[in-house]
Amino acid sequence: MQIKLLRSLLAATGTLSLLTLAGCTEPALQQVPVYKVAPDTLVHKVHTEGELFAVNSVTISAPRNVQGPRFIASLAREYSRVEPGDVVVTFDATQLERSQRQANTSLSSVLADEQQKLAEQQNEQKALGLDQTLIAQEFNFADRFSIDDVQIRSKLEILDSMQNKEYLGEKKEYLGWQEQSFSQRSSGELELLQLQRGQQQNLLQQAESGLAGLEVKAPHAGILLFESNWRGEKPEVGGMVFPGSKIGSIPDLALQHLKLQVIEQEAIGLKAGQRVTFHLAAWPEKVLSGSIVSVAAVAQSRERRDPRKYIEVIVAPEQQDPNFMPGIKAIATLWVNEKPGILKVPLQAIFSEQQQLYVYKRNGSGFVKQPVSLGSKSLSHAEISTGLNAGDEIALINPES
Repeated sequence: MQIKLLRSLLAATGTLSLLTLAGCTEPALQQVPVYKVAPDTLVHKVHTEGELFAVNSVTISAPRNVQGPRFIASLAREYSRVEPGDVVVTFDATQLERSQRQANTSLSSVLADEQQKLAEQQNEQKALGLDQTLIAQEFNFADRFSIDDVQIRSKLEILDSMQNKEYLGEKKEYLGWQEQSFSQRSSGELELLQLQRGQQQNLLQQAESGLAGLEVKAPHAGILLFESNWRGEKPEVGGMVFPGSKIGSIPDLALQHLKLQVIEQEAIGLKAGQRVTFHLAAWPEKVLSGSIVSVAAVAQSRERRDPRKYIEVIVAPEQQDPNFMPGIKAIATLWVNEKPGILKVPLQAIFSEQQQLYVYKRNGSGFVKQPVSLGSKSLSHAEISTGLNAGDEIALINPES
């Protein structure tokens, strides 16, 4: 009995050992996920977000005819409907009125100095004229009644007369030089006063022009939108703006396009004319269509803390929708490429070694490296140009690892 029990135990142990060996010899390659190659449609589409904007828009800027910053006194409500001639921005007049008073005071002072200088020059010129007339008469008299006969006058008197005549001649030349110098000096003084007068007149004109342009009015009907600065802040009452800086805009709502931001790595293959479907974030149930108008050549950062760069894509809707409004967010799908009837495989199944692309193709109970060449790509799949046929099975992971 014990011998039969021992034989049964040995038989059971042998059977268990055979089953264990059979399990160990089962190839681990059967656990590798595979993909069966078959004709299919390669769809390359990119999902992204953006917002609407008006193609035609009139910019509202601070006037350029005033030097220095200006302060906002009042603003129309953003997103409000404005008509032609409506006041959208009013600037504070305190600084301009102060500048006008200072320019008026300085101009009056310069005009008074100019009149005083003209009167002084006239008096000085009149005195020089009288001196020149007197010297000329004395010189003519000395020349006319000069007697150099020693029989009539002594030699000392003759010498004295000659010295007096020479003195009068020198003085006449000196008065001529003084007149010329006075003319040049007076001309320079008057030019300086005229320059100061012109400067004050320009300041006065700028102040008066600024006072006349304290209000910025809407040139046409539309929706008022304000511009954000680099800190994301919009204009507000009491805020400071510099001449020529953009305050806002009044877009023309008749024609609006879509501005999308596509991650640089996903923008491969984008070009004008490609189909786009999108919906507005506020109305997700309504799908609209359009086409790409332009693709930016250079990628740019969108946020300081975001290391990714984005390509700007402009899309023209097929038709304008009543719900369109500048700034409304939209979610879009860009249909980059659609190729039906091609062999495609997942990108994760493609490997490279020494600049050669290959896949792991099933061969019996194992896998072999099969070189391939690719055609078009999407974000998840690639077209197989050569190297595989319909019905082939390839590994989705590296079976060797």
